[in-house]
Amino acid sequence: MKELSAIDLKLAFEQDLKMALYTLERYNIDANWALVACDDYDVDKAHIMDSVRHSDVIRKINEHYIAVLFTFVDHVGARCALEKLINLYPHHHLRGSLIVLQKGDTIESVCERLLEANRFIHRDPHRKIFHESHDFHA
Repeated sequence: MKELSAIDLKLAFEQDLKMALYTLERYNIDANWALVACDDYDVDKAHIMDSVRHSDVIRKINEHYIAVLFTFVDHVGARCALEKLINLYPHHHLRGSLIVLQKGDTIESVCERLLEANRFIHRDPHRKIFHESHDFHA
């Protein structure tokens, strides 16, 4: 697993997270954030970023990670979209971590939660997806 930092995530998504957290607080519009690990391949060579709907925000974090901010979809829809993305590329052995943005979150807190979810998914070699709201609270 390539190490990431909260700064890596913040640099790539700061403005998008600000807007998502604002719309959640102000208008109660859900947003979910996923980190997809492509440990064995370069994400550019795997063409993973081409498979995300245009209304979502996708960014390359480094050569082995992309992150997707799923907007205007609840956590169930975001999980389905993440599963679909991971299942499109079984030969790349992708792993996904998903968190739900919550009222009162800060950019720093969501970055730390996403990193923690990424650590959880890498602890179990048989799991492909870690969903914070199900796996932390189940």
